[in-house]
This record gives sequence, C-alpha cells and structure tokens, in this order.
Amino acid sequence: MKTKQRFISGVIFRAKRGCRYPQAGRRFGCFVPVSTGDWSICDCWVTDEDGNVDPGLNCSPVPVCAEALGMAIGRLPCPHCGKED
Repeated sequence: MKTKQRFISGVIFRAKRGCRYPQAGRRFGCFVPVSTGDWSICDCWVTDEDGNVDPGLNCSPVPVCAEALGMAIGRLPCPHCGKED
C-alpha cells in the first residue's frame, strides 16, 4: 500500500497555530518543503501565502517537523515553464 507523503515539494503549507518559525517576519507563516517524502522532519523554506521566501531566512531552508504543517493552500509555479501544476 502506498503511504501518504507528509512533505510535498513545492506545495505551500500554512503553519499550524503556535508552529510559526520564531525568526520569521510577521507575514511569513507558511512552509514550502524542499523534498517529497514521509519523514518526521524536512527542510522547508519559510514563505508567505504566495510562496515568497522570508528575506531574513532566504540563504537556506530550515528544519520543520511534520506536525507543524497545516492545510495546503497553494503550489509554487514550475521553475521551468512558470505554470502551476
């Protein structure tokens, strides 16, 4: 049986209440996983609801636990063609 992937690369997830990244700016309350997989922790970009990376955290993704991911609210556009999947 195929397992559900907790982290899906390119999908914008809203952070659950109380799980925002502490160094993030006020409007940056979302995470975008770097990889797809069924892990407990994954590196994610800290973004706003439109997928714009927090400028204070744009050098490297940060570790985020799966329990911090809330509802999926969008998807980043394809880097090759600019279209959303």
